[in-house]
Amino acid sequence: MRPPAKPPSQNRAVARPQPVRSLVVNRQAKPQTNAQGRAENNARPPAYAVQAPIHLAQSQQIRATLGGTQHVAGSVDISSAGGGKIYISNLRVDQQHRRQGVAARLIDAAIATARRQGFRSATLEARPSDNGISPQALVAMYRRHGFKSVGKTGRGSPLMERRW
Repeated sequence: MRPPAKPPSQNRAVARPQPVRSLVVNRQAKPQTNAQGRAENNARPPAYAVQAPIHLAQSQQIRATLGGTQHVAGSVDISSAGGGKIYISNLRVDQQHRRQGVAARLIDAAIATARRQGFRSATLEARPSDNGISPQALVAMYRRHGFKSVGKTGRGSPLMERRW
């Protein structure tokens, strides 16, 4: 006995998918956005190197460069404030390198440099220089690095200090 005949739509041979040969090389996934609306990329973040301080006229500058290149991703200035204190100023991180730990590495390097040079504390003014970070987020970042609010500056920004 023969099996019942299939309807005409099922008599066609099933085409097997052929492997796709793509001409696209190193196609990157579309970045996803996080809860804050910022683009996230699951690729490995670039490596940053913190350079030795560069001595300027009245201060020293510490720079973070992009993995083995001379491209500066961020920098921070330190200067003597007298009485065993160092003043940290002009912390900058290029917009494209933010939220990758560059500022944290620069702050750590500034503190380590101050300690090596015999300073006993560091002060700074927590004042954002652009709209890329809120004053509250900036103060929170400094607190995570051991700074405490000790007053206000003449501009009304928080004055912060860390002792060791």
